[in-house]
Amino acid sequence: MNANNFPYSYTSAVSTIMINMLSVAIFSGLFFASNQLSAGVPFQKCWTQWYDRDDPSGSGDWETLSHLHKENPGKICPKPVAIQAQTLTGLSVAAAGDVIYRSDTTAGFVCRNQDQRNKKCNDYRVRFSCPPSYCNEDVCWTKWYDRDNPSGTGDWEILSYLNKENPGMICPKPVAIQAQTLTGLSVAAAGDVIYRSDTTAGFVCRNQDQHNKKCNDYRVRFSCPPSYCDEDVCWTKWYDRDDPSGTGDWEILSHLHKENPGKICPKPAAIQAQTLTGLSVAAVGDVIYRKDTTAGFICRNKDQHNKKCSDYRVRFSCPPSYCDENVCWTKWYDRDDPSGSGDWEILSYLHKENPGKICPKPAAIQAQTLTGLSVAAAGDVIYRSDTTAGFVCRNQDQHNKKCNDYRVRFSCPPSYCDKDVCWTQWFDRDDPSGSGDWEILSHLHKEHPGKICPKPAAIQAQTLTGLSVAAAGDVIYRSDTTTGFVCRNQDQRNKKCNDYRVRFSCPPSYCNEDVCWTPWYDRDDPSESGDWETLSDLHKENPGKICEHPQYIEAVTTDTNTPANSTGDIIFISSPTKGFICRNEDQDCGCLDYKVRFGCRC
Repeated sequence: MNANNFPYSYTSAVSTIMINMLSVAIFSGLFFASNQLSAGVPFQKCWTQWYDRDDPSGSGDWETLSHLHKENPGKICPKPVAIQAQTLTGLSVAAAGDVIYRSDTTAGFVCRNQDQRNKKCNDYRVRFSCPPSYCNEDVCWTKWYDRDNPSGTGDWEILSYLNKENPGMICPKPVAIQAQTLTGLSVAAAGDVIYRSDTTAGFVCRNQDQHNKKCNDYRVRFSCPPSYCDEDVCWTKWYDRDDPSGTGDWEILSHLHKENPGKICPKPAAIQAQTLTGLSVAAVGDVIYRKDTTAGFICRNKDQHNKKCSDYRVRFSCPPSYCDENVCWTKWYDRDDPSGSGDWEILSYLHKENPGKICPKPAAIQAQTLTGLSVAAAGDVIYRSDTTAGFVCRNQDQHNKKCNDYRVRFSCPPSYCDKDVCWTQWFDRDDPSGSGDWEILSHLHKEHPGKICPKPAAIQAQTLTGLSVAAAGDVIYRSDTTTGFVCRNQDQRNKKCNDYRVRFSCPPSYCNEDVCWTPWYDRDDPSESGDWETLSDLHKENPGKICEHPQYIEAVTTDTNTPANSTGDIIFISSPTKGFICRNEDQDCGCLDYKVRFGCRC
């Protein structure tokens, strides 16, 4: 690109002044952004993909924003908040050592060959800080890795070594790298001089470069496709609560929370949007007014060329309890009331008082008043609510000096919360004398017809001597309710797996041979006071069809067969002797429609 085509012309003196002014501006901008973050002001921005439209074969490397906008319509926001540049090999501008003519969010990035000692710039790529809708939805962050410490010459978190030591866990070509101390400080906050931090080499902090001759201890993570990212975060189902027939498509998170209680986590990690036909936002080309994990998703008709948005649906990145069918909720627990210093629903006490009823490490916690109000609706200031301590509401923190009375429940594996799910007998169809121990579910179904449900809720494996997988220490190739369990000899250090047996979490009819199930019954719908599937009414309406004293009851939704304890509805009664009752008054938006069946002695 010719310099004459660039929209600005400067003398050397003016260029020097400009660069100095830019330095001040950049520092001021960083200071402002830092103050924003520290003050708690929302800063909903992320980084676009990298762009490389030019190389230094002509007069230099001209990554001008106006040209990038034209060549990549809809991919870069009109007014980026910040710009980053690095060489194609991943070196920062400072590490490359080039004199940069321009790098800002108005013009873009310019490196002129004439300004360099060797008369040749490096080849650069750039990216921009924009609202989330302009960012790469197919990129997320891996878990943190810490392979070295500064006890030697420094902290060398080398990517090639990390790839070797963690095969398949980091993508071959990460998009970005992040580093922080083991105490959570950013590199800038730690103040160390960093020798290298890029997606080619990894991260290097050398002791010799520091004033005190000692680096902090760092960990790193990498931006990769979702398959490489943290397994503790998954995606909810898709939600579509609005259409663009009015002023636009408003998929507001607060409304989605109210309309789908317990289905979306309070603070999602990310949001995705697509049209009902499956097109991404970028592919459609609509101008998006808002897309973040605070407000949700908004497309306004007035912002579009044709004055009409497409119809969108959204989903959210949450802990597994909000998207994993193999996790459900325990019953509600209420061990304290606010008559003393507050309501202290402490998890350690609940464990002691209810042995075996709550899993050791719950995935999530929910709290509500005894009258069914959510914490937000009750309006109390909550001192603690997490899966480590439990739930604490202190009277001293409230305006009226008195908490409401709360109950809590926890997200655990099905064996801790679903009375309608139990464990089958143990099965052992293979041993590791060949290539490993292959307890394949399809084979077990064939060899034990009717003994294992078609879609188990969970799988457990242990050695024939009773050791858990963790205690045995083997590397497990597969353990899920689709394939079954596989331990391969080739993956073990000693090239030999232990001998395992497996069992599956299924409805009681697969674990108790003396139980037979009735047909499904749906005698009521929630159009009035709720859904009342009472046993007495069902006996009257279906004489002789249901035993007098059922042992079990199962309740699921009529449309998707979702178990009642996984819907988020507050269930008033679910008893094999009384039946099932869901009251509209207990819900934020009314009950779902349920059907029930009963387990009787055969």
